[in-house]
Amino acid sequence: MHAGRDMEPLTQSLKELALERGAALVGVASIDRWAPQPPYGDAAPRGHHPDDFLPGTQAVISIAQPILNPVLNAPAALADEEMAMIPDHVKYAYLETFYNRVGHVVHDYMLEFIAQVIGQRLMQHGFEAMIFPTTGLHPKVGDLSDIEIWEGPPSAQAEGFSPFRYTYGPFSHRHAATRAGLGEFGYNNVVLTPEFGPRQRFNSILTDAPLVPDPLIEEPICLRDDCNLCQAACIMACITLRDDPAVQDYRSVEHVDRQRIFIDTPAKTDPTLCRRRRDGKPHSPIRGDCIRVCPVPKAPTHLSRRLKALLDTWQAADAG
Repeated sequence: MHAGRDMEPLTQSLKELALERGAALVGVASIDRWAPQPPYGDAAPRGHHPDDFLPGTQAVISIAQPILNPVLNAPAALADEEMAMIPDHVKYAYLETFYNRVGHVVHDYMLEFIAQVIGQRLMQHGFEAMIFPTTGLHPKVGDLSDIEIWEGPPSAQAEGFSPFRYTYGPFSHRHAATRAGLGEFGYNNVVLTPEFGPRQRFNSILTDAPLVPDPLIEEPICLRDDCNLCQAACIMACITLRDDPAVQDYRSVEHVDRQRIFIDTPAKTDPTLCRRRRDGKPHSPIRGDCIRVCPVPKAPTHLSRRLKALLDTWQAADAG
């Protein structure tokens, strides 16, 4: 009953609704963009393609909210300082919880709310919609820990355990964002947008409505080899490019073409190493330094002493 229908008015009204409800960015991807894209030919893993959730998906709406710059920077900078009301032995956990609450959790719920409202509007127009949690899921399975559920034996990836070694969400909002024209992947394996660099969180809405797609990003956003600050900032060396011969796994490629727009990520990360950084390095910083130090769209301020030194060195070299 929708054949030949003009989708521009509905597309625009959904974008306006998303912005009215609190999204800062919104874009639309057509389903054909989930076909493997050159140069890597990455495909959605089985059980994580749009059609696995909504057969006949025609479009994916990507929405984003920024992480406010001081929310990202202040907890890490405070880790360098004495906090009169917070004992030293709990300060790290306190700041991690602080950052998680206002840098992650608030976005999780708000983006899910916005997605639900958009889904309802699509239903009112006679279309189906599917929404998702914003972040990874941590199901309770008996008395098993997350490590026992997802990672398997530490010596090798055992059959039946996640090759990602982490609790990913059911659908990749990052890949939806690049395919909806909101940004491109950076060297830190995080999506960068022109407006907020890597400092935002995403969610997605699937629909069988053939909405009008937005154009893809045409100019690089990540500074690539002219920067590399994200990898220098990662204290656990969790981030490598996919053509790094020293780190070989199922994501490895022979060559990362630095000239292309990164619709698929040029990098690979080991989130488990990041999560365990405090075990191996007791004085490791508050998580998020690979995002915190990024100079896109502008150089950050109020950084921790370590990140400020990295940024100062880079700026001096760039000026020279």
